[in-house]
Amino acid sequence: MGRNKLRIAVIDDETFYIQDVYSKIENFKQSFHDIDIEVDTFTQGKEFLDSFEEHPYDLIYLDIELNDINGVHLAHMIHEKKASTMIIFMTSHMSYIHQSYVVNAFQYLTKPLKDPLFTYELKRAIKHYQYMQKAFVFPTSQGRIIFNLSEIIYLETAYKNYKIHTTRGVYYGSLKAVNSIRKALLDYTFVKIQRSFIVNMEHIVKVDNILLYMSDESMLMVSKKRYKEFKRRFYQFLADKK
Repeated sequence: MGRNKLRIAVIDDETFYIQDVYSKIENFKQSFHDIDIEVDTFTQGKEFLDSFEEHPYDLIYLDIELNDINGVHLAHMIHEKKASTMIIFMTSHMSYIHQSYVVNAFQYLTKPLKDPLFTYELKRAIKHYQYMQKAFVFPTSQGRIIFNLSEIIYLETAYKNYKIHTTRGVYYGSLKAVNSIRKALLDYTFVKIQRSFIVNMEHIVKVDNILLYMSDESMLMVSKKRYKEFKRRFYQFLADKK
């Protein structure tokens, strides 16, 4: 089996910054060989979306102030299609930075881009990507299936069975067969919101008090008993991404 490939997109309507980011990544690749990196560049958000439909990206450097579409709006569209995609906003104006928190961005960088910080954030993004590629084997009614952490949206249990909601669809199996996996998931980006529900915080698109809007368009509720712990874990999750 070959190594994982990190697919990166750079979206900016200024050619200078397109070339700057591309050059920084290419220079980084010369001394970093732990993962294969592929880079595509776009000067328009709509052009990028056409490509993203066919080949989703893992990491996106996104200018907030695009000519044809608002960068924050584009980020919302990206996460609706693939919630695990990391977005690093780029902006010349500090006043835009607070908007990066609205869409759960991985990070933001101010222009002009500084080499040490750019390299640090790229390494951090790669580490997060590799972390999310960790896989678990689930015994399902359709046989044993391997899911990466990034593919699992949430897991629910009922009586002696479980249902796993993933980016590939919904699968069922015996609860007894996944008890150890359920416990292991809590050591990663997963949190228990009810006795029978464990969700991947990477796939939370929006939080409205006790309601969670997930990337598969489902809406889940945090129980009163679990709410305090959920808030603590989720805020820590957001802080760790900054």
